[in-house]
Amino acid sequence: MSNFEIIPVSNADIRDISTAAYDELSILGSFEVLEFEFDEAVDKASRLDYAVAAGSGLLTGLLSVFLGKPLSVEEAAKIGGKEADKIVVDAARAFGCDLPSDKAIFDKDGRCSTEVLAKAIKFLEEKFPIPQDKLTPEFGGGLQHHLRDFSHHPTILGLFFSILGQFAGMGYGTDTDGNFIKLLFPENALVGKNVPEKIAIGTFNWLFHLVSDIDGSNQKAGKGTGIPGPILSMLKELSSTPLFKNVKVNYKESEISFSKWVSKLFNGIYFKDSEGKPVRFDFRTEMGLAAQLLEQSLFVLANEVVVRVFYTVSRLASEIKTKHIASFAELDRLDPKGFLPINNRALTRMCTVSSGTFLAVNSAGNAIKAGIASEGNKAAFAKAFFLNINYPGIGRFAVACFFDAKYIKEDVATVYKKAMAEHERQKQLREQELQRLSAKYRFLTLNSDQTRLLYSFQSMMVAFDILNTKKEDLALTKSKWKDEWEASVCESLDVTRDEFFIRSGRQAFGLMEEISNDVEDRSWIDLLVLELSRFTPYYQLGLEENKSYKKLKVKTDYLGDVFCKGQNYIGNTDVKAIQKAYTYAIGTITGNRKRVAAAAVATLAVTAATAGGALFFAPEIAVLIAGDAVVGLSGAALTSASLAFVGGGSLAVGGMGMAGGTAILTGGGALLGLAGSGVTTAATVAVQSSESFVQSECSKLLAFCSEIAVKKYGRYDIVVLAQQGMQKCAEELRTEIEELSNKENEPDKKLISQMKKSLKCMERCEKALEKLQDSWKLLD
Repeated sequence: MSNFEIIPVSNADIRDISTAAYDELSILGSFEVLEFEFDEAVDKASRLDYAVAAGSGLLTGLLSVFLGKPLSVEEAAKIGGKEADKIVVDAARAFGCDLPSDKAIFDKDGRCSTEVLAKAIKFLEEKFPIPQDKLTPEFGGGLQHHLRDFSHHPTILGLFFSILGQFAGMGYGTDTDGNFIKLLFPENALVGKNVPEKIAIGTFNWLFHLVSDIDGSNQKAGKGTGIPGPILSMLKELSSTPLFKNVKVNYKESEISFSKWVSKLFNGIYFKDSEGKPVRFDFRTEMGLAAQLLEQSLFVLANEVVVRVFYTVSRLASEIKTKHIASFAELDRLDPKGFLPINNRALTRMCTVSSGTFLAVNSAGNAIKAGIASEGNKAAFAKAFFLNINYPGIGRFAVACFFDAKYIKEDVATVYKKAMAEHERQKQLREQELQRLSAKYRFLTLNSDQTRLLYSFQSMMVAFDILNTKKEDLALTKSKWKDEWEASVCESLDVTRDEFFIRSGRQAFGLMEEISNDVEDRSWIDLLVLELSRFTPYYQLGLEENKSYKKLKVKTDYLGDVFCKGQNYIGNTDVKAIQKAYTYAIGTITGNRKRVAAAAVATLAVTAATAGGALFFAPEIAVLIAGDAVVGLSGAALTSASLAFVGGGSLAVGGMGMAGGTAILTGGGALLGLAGSGVTTAATVAVQSSESFVQSECSKLLAFCSEIAVKKYGRYDIVVLAQQGMQKCAEELRTEIEELSNKENEPDKKLISQMKKSLKCMERCEKALEKLQDSWKLLD
C-alpha cells in the first residue's frame, strides 16, 4: 500500500487566514490533515463486471418476486410443529426410549402420532428433570410458566439462570406485570450436591428438558404450550429491564405494556390462522419462520453463485491469456489468487452491486404486488409488503456494504484527491490572475495601512459631526450608529476595534506623512479623499431597519474644516475639484447632464443605502472573487474568509490580509477587478448588484481618471488601462445579454432590462475614457 497526503498545509496558508475563518473552512481543514491509503495495483471491477452483477441481481430479484412465498406465521407454526415432533422423537430414541420406526408413527403431513409423541415427551421429562418445574404455579401455571421462568428460555441468559438456580436455590423470572422476581425452590427440588453435579444439572438437564418442552406437555403432545423461541425469550428478558419497563404497544385501539404484548404473542392471542384459531409464536413458530427465510435465501444464494462463477471464469480466462498457457501441463503456472472468488476488491464490489440490485428489484416488485392486493388500504399494503420482502436479501446487502466500506473509502479518497488537485490548480490560476490585476490596477489600490487610515478618517468624520450636534438625543443616536458601524467594520475585517481605528487626528496625519515618505506615488491620498467624499454616514445597518437613523443628517464638513487643515498634501480646492469631477462624472454616466445635481443626490443615496462605499461592496465582491474557496460558509465567517482570500491571496505586496481584500476594490476598481479577473464576469456584477452600483463605480473611475490621473499627475496610461478594462466589461455584459435573450425558455425580461441599463453606464464610461485618451493624442 502506498501513502499520499491530500493537501500539504503551509504556515503561510494559515497565516493568511484568520483563526475564526480558518476554523470554519472545515471542508478544507478537515481533509488537509488526513492521510488516505490506496493501492493503485488492486484489481478493480470493469464495466462488464458491473453489468453482469447488475444483471444477476435483476434476474434473481425478479424470480424472488414471482416465485418467492410470503412469510406466514400460520404456515411457520405448521412447519415448526413437524420439526419439533422429529426433534423430540429423535432425542428420546437417542437416550433409550423404545419407539416404533418413523414410517409407522409419522403421517403423510409429517406429524407424529400423539400417543407416541406423548411417550417420548414423558420419557425426556422424567430423565431430565429441572427444579424450576416445581415453581410452575408461581410462574403462571402451565400456560405461562415457560415464558415467565427464564430457565425455560433457550438463550444464554436461560442457561445462566439455570446454573445460578443450582447454586442459589432459586428460580428467576417475572411476575404477571413483568417485574423481575426470584423464588426459592421447595425442599424436594432437584439440586446438585456438589459443584460438578450442580453444573451438570444446570446445563445438561436444562438443555434436554427444553427439548421435551418444545412440543408441549405429555398431556397435550404436539398441541400444548411449548417454550418461547430465542427471539421471544430475548424480548421477554428485555421487558423486565428498566429501559423497556414503561414501553407501551398499541393493541386493538388501546395501549398495553411491552411485557403483556410479549405474553400475547406467546399465548396465541396476537396471531390467528385463517379459521380464527390462535397461533402461538413459540419455538416451533420461530423454527418455521427460519425455514421460510432459508427458502427465501435460495434466491440470494443463486445471485451469489452467478456472480462468483462469472468472476472465477472471467479471471481464469484472463490469467490463462496473460500467462500464455497452451496446455494442461502449464496450468501449474496459474496463480490461484488471480481467479479464486474470495477476498478480492473487484468481487466485493460486484457483490455489492448485485445484492443492491437484487434488493431494489425485490422491494419494488413486492411493493407493486402489495399495492395491487391491498386496493388502497394502507394497513393491508404494509402487511403484504413486509411479509413478501426478501429479508435474507436485506442482510446480504448490509454485509456486502460492510465489507465494501474499505474500498468505498479508497474510491472517495481517489475522487477527493482529483477534486482537490483541480481545486489547487484553479486556486493557483486565480491567484496568478489576481496578482496580474493587482499590478495592472495598482493605481486603484490601497495597502493595509492606507486602508486603516480610510476607515479611521471615516470614523473621525462621524465623531466630528456628533461633537457639533447640539441636540442631545440626536447626538446619542448618532453615537449609537457609530458604534454599530465600527462593530460591522471590525466584524467584516476581523480586526479589534481599539487596535484598528486611529482615534487621534494628529496620529492619523502622522501615519499619512510616514506612508507618503516611503512611496513616490502619492495618488493614494487622492483615492482616499475620493472615498471619503462619497462616505455618507447614518445609513441603515444590517437587515433590520432602525427608524431613528432616518432623521439623522450630516451637518458638518470634516474634509474642509479638519482634514485639509491637518496635512499639506491635498487642500480644500483639490477636494472640491474631486467632488466636482465626481458630480460631473455622474451626469456623464447617467446621460443626464441637465439634471446632474439630482443624479448626484440619487447616487449618493444608493451609496448610503448599501452601507457606504468600499466597506459594503468589498465583502460582497470579495465573496464573488473567492468563489468556491469559501463554499459552505455564511455570515461574518463568509465575509472574513472571502476578504482574507482576496487580500491575503497575493493581491498585495507582503500580504495585507482582509484589509487588502477591501483595498483592491477602492475607487471604482471593484468593477474592473471583477470583470477583468477571469474569476467572474461583468454579467455577474450586473446580476449580483444593481444599476446604481454600476453607476457609482463607473462614476468614481471616471472622476479618478479625469481629475486625478490626468489633470494632477498626467498619467494617461492609467486612462488607457481603465478604458480597456471597461471595454472588456461592456463586451462581456453585451454577450451575456444576447445569450439570455436568445434562450428557448421565456427570458427574464426584468433581469435583461437591468443588465441593459448597467451596459449603458459602462458604454458611457468607456466613451468618456476614450475622449480623455483623444485629448492626450492631441497634446502629443
